Amino acid sequence: MESAVNGNHQPSPKRLGQLGRDEMNLAEFPITLLTDRVPKDQTTAVYQDEHYDERTGRTLTRKLTISAGAAGLTTAVDDEVILAFIQITRQQNDFKERRVEFRQPELLKMLGWNDSGASYRRIEDSLDRWMGVTLKYENAWRDNRTKTWTSKEAFHIIDHYELNDGRGTGQLNLLPSFILWNEVIFESFQAGYLKPLDYDFCMSLSNSTAKRMYRFLDKRFHHRPDWTFDLKEFAYGHIGLSKCYEGPAHLKRNLYPAIAELETVGFLEPLADSQRFLKDGREWKIRLIHKGTVSPSPDDASQPALPLTEPEPPLVAALIQRGVTRTTALALVKQSTAERIAAKIEVFDWRMTQPKPLKEPAGYLVKSITDDYAAPKGFLPEAERQAREEAKQAKAREQAGQKRREREEEARQHERRQEEDAYWSKLTPADQAELEAKALDAASESARDTYLSMKRMGAGGGYLSMIRREYIRSLIDARKQVEPA
Repeated sequence: MESAVNGNHQPSPKRLGQLGRDEMNLAEFPITLLTDRVPKDQTTAVYQDEHYDERTGRTLTRKLTISAGAAGLTTAVDDEVILAFIQITRQQNDFKERRVEFRQPELLKMLGWNDSGASYRRIEDSLDRWMGVTLKYENAWRDNRTKTWTSKEAFHIIDHYELNDGRGTGQLNLLPSFILWNEVIFESFQAGYLKPLDYDFCMSLSNSTAKRMYRFLDKRFHHRPDWTFDLKEFAYGHIGLSKCYEGPAHLKRNLYPAIAELETVGFLEPLADSQRFLKDGREWKIRLIHKGTVSPSPDDASQPALPLTEPEPPLVAALIQRGVTRTTALALVKQSTAERIAAKIEVFDWRMTQPKPLKEPAGYLVKSITDDYAAPKGFLPEAERQAREEAKQAKAREQAGQKRREREEEARQHERRQEEDAYWSKLTPADQAELEAKALDAASESARDTYLSMKRMGAGGGYLSMIRREYIRSLIDARKQVEPA
């Protein structure tokens, strides 16, 4: 597939035929958790919203319940796997066959994963989760044939899979893998409940929340370019933020990085916080506008449209992606050195991977810059980590080389012993006796004395065998020197 991001970091213009596809039910509600690590005790996830159905004039509570199978709940990675399979299905049979063949290296390339054993295991783990997870839609699954919401629909998204890994067998091109879509999702494909999707652009996004937000909004922007949602319904029901993030401040903080990335790549129109997050009585709302389509809000129609802005400077964008407000980010970049900010961001990213979470991540990052926090215990700068990793790999390569040389030497000695045994076995008993006599005669005086001493003790056989082998080896080597190559 062609690149999804042009020099201005905006979606590349593509003809409809060049675009990928997304199933619109899957774009409307998350079918996975946003995290890559599922809490051990979590076996379900629920997403819902309130939807006014113009056809019936009723407001429906739409609800999706995801129930874990033996392999656990699906994660953000699994969402990308399903999205890739949708593209493969379109390319292979244009949604005419439930069975879709693929080759794992090609799938890895589509996902942007390296071709390694770990990546192959990730594919298998993902398919195991999809085989076990049940999606139950209540007034939330749109049947495009009847143009209605089904009351209840429960299914596994994949019914069967087979993985064939031909690495090292020479059969990589002979044994394709395959999946079998569930009938419900496949019927939706065939009913045309699909929308164009710039798959390459979507996969180029670095933030899982940004990818999820892009798919949902890309569907909604097809109807109109300016949307205002209830903040909680948007964050919990359509984007999939965990409900452990309670309160508008936490929701904003956890949406900031995704919004900032979508602004930076030119998908969302940048807005000030006061225009992005709107107070409506006791509730908060969020306003999202497709880039280049700014219009005044209903409450502010007299104000001019917001100007288009250039992408943020890299350090400002990096801070915003980590939850810092734009105003604070601009102030930090102005007041601190680039080296200090980059170093604190590196420490922050490391802290976010540690088991003990930060209570206020963005606040910690800001204070670490302004107060010049010392690096925490256990942290190593990337350059040092890389140097240690390179030293570790060099040592591993040396050890592997040493073991390989030992194996080669062992094989060489084994081959020599086989040659010596073959030479000895071809001799008649008389010739063998004569050879042993010659071997003793050719041996050093100390070797003969040792043999005679051991022979008197009844243990000379083994030593004589060693003398004999050395003599036979000298005969074989001498013969090889005179024989033509």
